[in-house]
Amino acid sequence: MKNIYYFFLLAFLLGSNLFGQNCVSGYVDIKNPKNWERQVYLSQLHPKENSNTFYDTQIASSPIAADGYFTFDQNLFTTKEHIYKLHIKPLSPKEKDTLSKKVKNFELFILSKNDTIHFDKSEQLFTKQTSNNKANHEWQKLKNFEARYENLTSDFDTKKYLLETKGYVKDSLQILLVKLIGIKRLDDQGLLEKDAQANPTYYLSLIKELKSSDLDPSTYVYLENKLQTITQKTTNKKYTISLWANAFAIFIICILLLIIIKFLRNQKKQKPIPLSKQEKVIKNLIISGKSNKEIANELFISLSTVKTHISNIYSKLNISSRQDLLLKK
Repeated sequence: MKNIYYFFLLAFLLGSNLFGQNCVSGYVDIKNPKNWERQVYLSQLHPKENSNTFYDTQIASSPIAADGYFTFDQNLFTTKEHIYKLHIKPLSPKEKDTLSKKVKNFELFILSKNDTIHFDKSEQLFTKQTSNNKANHEWQKLKNFEARYENLTSDFDTKKYLLETKGYVKDSLQILLVKLIGIKRLDDQGLLEKDAQANPTYYLSLIKELKSSDLDPSTYVYLENKLQTITQKTTNKKYTISLWANAFAIFIICILLLIIIKFLRNQKKQKPIPLSKQEKVIKNLIISGKSNKEIANELFISLSTVKTHISNIYSKLNISSRQDLLLKK
C-alpha cells in the first residue's frame, strides 16, 4: 500500500513538473490550412531607441499538431516580464498582405517564465486565452477598453477620449508595463503632450516609479525623453510668454507716462499763472509801446528789474517776445 502511495506521489510530481515546463500552449484552428505554414512563431518585442514603436525578434517556433496544438517551453522566457508575439505565416510571401487583412494571424501578450498562458480553439486565432500573468490580464482589459476607439471618425471627441483614457490608465491599470502601453496609445493619438502639460506631477511620479522598478530601462526611455522635451517646450513657452508680458507691461507704462506728461502740459496751459500787480502794469506799458528804459523811468525802477518782470510775464503767458504779447492782448 505504501509503495502505491509513493508511486502516485511520484507520478503527480513528474506530471506537475512536465506541465510547468510549458509557459505557452494552445490550439490554432486555421480555416484554410493550405495557405499557412504549420508552425507557430514566438517573438519578443523590443522598443526602438527614442521611439514609441517596437520591433520584434523571433525566438522560436513550434510545429502545429494534427489537432492544432502547439507549445513553447519556459526556458525561452526570462524571470522579467516582456511583451511577446505569437503569429503564423502564410506559405506564399506574395499573399502576406492579402491574408493578413482577412485574418488576424498574431497576438501580443505579456509573460515571464513564472507564468503560463493558454489559447483555446476559437473562430479567430489567438483570441480566447487564459493567463495567470496580472500584467497580461490588465493589458486585455486595456484592449477591450480601446476597442471602442479602433475606427476613429471625423467627429472624434478628443476631449472625451483624453478624459476617459487618462482616467483608465491612471486609476485602473496598476501594472507599470501596461501603463506604458496605455500611454503609448495616448501618444499615437497626439494627446500625450497635452496631458503631460496638464498633469506634470503624475508623469514625474510615474518616471520615478519606473526607475525604481525591475523593468528594462529601454521600455520607458522614450517616455522619459518625451517628457523632458515636453518640459523644455513648456519652459520655453513660459519664458517667451513672460518676455512678451514684460514687453507689453513696459509699453503700457510708457503710454501711461506720455498720457500723464501730456495731461500735465494741458493742465499748465489751461491754468495760466496769474500776473502780479506790477507785472500787469508793465504788460500794459509794453502793449502801449513803451520801451524798457521808458518803463523803468516811469515806474522809478532799474532797467534790470524791468527785464526780470518782462521775463516773468513771458513765462506765465507762455510767450517769448513782445510780438507774441501784442498778438495775445
